[in-house]
Amino acid sequence: MMVVAGVLVVMTLVVMASGRVPPVLALGCCLAIAGLLRIASPEELFSGLSNSGVITVAGMLVIAKGVVRTGLVARVTWRLLSGVTTAGHALRRLIVPIGVMSSLINTTPIVAMLVPATRELEQSRRIPAREVLLPITHATTLAGSVTLIGTSSNLLIAGIAATAGVHIAMISFAPVALPVALAGWVVLLVAGPRMLSTGAISTQARPRDWRVEIPVSAHANAIGRTASALGVEQTQEFLLEAIWRRGRELPVSEPMTEGDTLVYAATEAGVVALWASPRFGQSPQKLYAATAGPTVRGTLRDIEDDGDLEVIAAQSSVPLRDTPVIPGEPVYVTCDSSEQLRDNDSLTLWQDAAGRAPQPGKTYIALAILAGVIVAASFNLVAVSLAAFAGALLMVVLGVLTPRSAVRALDWNVLFILAGSIGLGAIVTSSGLADEIANVVRFLSAGNLVLVIAVFALTTTILTNVTTNAAAASILTPIAISIAAEVGVDPVIVLALVATCISFTFLNPFSHQSNLMVMRPGGYSSAEFVRFGIPLLLVAVIAAAAVTYLLLVWRT
Repeated sequence: MMVVAGVLVVMTLVVMASGRVPPVLALGCCLAIAGLLRIASPEELFSGLSNSGVITVAGMLVIAKGVVRTGLVARVTWRLLSGVTTAGHALRRLIVPIGVMSSLINTTPIVAMLVPATRELEQSRRIPAREVLLPITHATTLAGSVTLIGTSSNLLIAGIAATAGVHIAMISFAPVALPVALAGWVVLLVAGPRMLSTGAISTQARPRDWRVEIPVSAHANAIGRTASALGVEQTQEFLLEAIWRRGRELPVSEPMTEGDTLVYAATEAGVVALWASPRFGQSPQKLYAATAGPTVRGTLRDIEDDGDLEVIAAQSSVPLRDTPVIPGEPVYVTCDSSEQLRDNDSLTLWQDAAGRAPQPGKTYIALAILAGVIVAASFNLVAVSLAAFAGALLMVVLGVLTPRSAVRALDWNVLFILAGSIGLGAIVTSSGLADEIANVVRFLSAGNLVLVIAVFALTTTILTNVTTNAAAASILTPIAISIAAEVGVDPVIVLALVATCISFTFLNPFSHQSNLMVMRPGGYSSAEFVRFGIPLLLVAVIAAAAVTYLLLVWRT
């Protein structure tokens, strides 16, 4: 049965590494076959569905969505990038604050915010986005390993370790992960712009033929400040043309007040960017691109009168209230839900253009919830899974997220991969395969501490780059605990080595979701990933092994 289990696990890992089949499907088939062959019991195979690590990941996904929903990440990113002149300058500004954020919330929304910000740098200041995106992406994955809640693989390791009686605290992995992250950041700062440079770039201006009218609400953080100071006066995508206040046109240098309407000339991408800005205190509504039916006549004001919605942009050079409706031509409208669009007789087609506008008024509530979860977990006031679950509920109860937004924050693909990976680990353990792998590790290391560290560092790095970090965590965690007990060293430090090396997803763009997010915007090829990742990987692996050795020697 152990041979069958070995073949099944290897085939699953190969299929997952190929990228031709969704990892969750490969894991699901593996669990089903293992169950039918009775390699492991159903309780073991599906134990991931109740694993505390998976529950914590789910809660932290909701909390991260709440923090991002306030526009905090966007505001911080744009503020950090104001005034930068080179890619190296941008990296020096971003790497520490973005790294700190990555150690507290999921890295995916952080990288998502960086993509439009770096595109704007490229368009307005000719700083190539490709010289910034990949280094910062790798910086976030390195920083995520520092805390328990910084990455899903850390939580998965902690959940599996808890079943073996090994407790992982909030910063248990920091003694290894933090020095490695700092060493990796130095490499990224030095090598990033140089290795990814493609010379001078040319930008072609796109016509700003859309008129956008953005109202400033009573809750806007723009009140009393100028558009120039906030970075919303002019970019490649939009230009502030006027400020209207009680029927009077004011210069764009005028500080904003409640009730002002900002009139922009923008590209179509600029329309979405302005709506997504947290500066104006927009109501928590979605933005839709809609078209009028063939029989509709009149102006855009008539469309608003025909339903509970507001037109904020159209291809026009005159005020929107005077812009005639052209059947089939798109306009951008905002409303509470698509049901209001269905009830509007003027509109025939529509699609989502952007999510709900950020709500900066909830920033302190979201940060307080995040801080409460961190404190509760750090001081063992409650289990981290319970703290994350309670924090997710508070995001909804206190109005930071709607119930629907909270549900949508749950990345079911990620959660099922984590749960399935725990089942994969159960197959390895129940079949006796884990013992055989441990015997191989014993043979290769011969009880030598240096060789034990080298074997785990290299094995983890290889496995995380050919499959997923969840699969590497589920397979290697029980083996690491077993070997640490035999060698007589602290299992938490060995697990910290595994957790840190799991973040070394520098060679395979498919090994981490953040890598895939920057592939197209940065124009990277798979060969470029490998070429850029090799020096970073070598430094990170050597640093991780060296720090682990020093810690283990010191503690023994």
